[in-house]
Amino acid sequence: EQIRKVNFLLHEDTVIFNDNGDPLGSYDIIAWDWSGPKWNFRVIGSATWPPVQLDINKTKIRWHGKDNQVPESVCSSDCLEGHQRVIVGFYHCCFECVPCEAGTFLNKS
Repeated sequence: EQIRKVNFLLHEDTVIFNDNGDPLGSYDIIAWDWSGPKWNFRVIGSATWPPVQLDINKTKIRWHGKDNQVPESVCSSDCLEGHQRVIVGFYHCCFECVPCEAGTFLNKS
């Protein structure tokens, strides 16, 4: 109950809470970037509510792959024809594509 009554100033912004105890206001979206011997923190966007709005500047995100490309999730691409998903590990979304056994077929019905 008491958190609903709290408000304070943080970096020139007032922090307040609604009737559910949820904070209202705006927040910076931070990217943690490991660059050598230390972490760098960069603001890549902001979130505000109410109303809910999320803005992320995708050009400020540094991906650590080839040519700064967004990594592709294994779960987002299908297996090639003649292959099937085999779950690897604990999570059902982690799989490898392996060739189907000879004499089997894909049932698309």
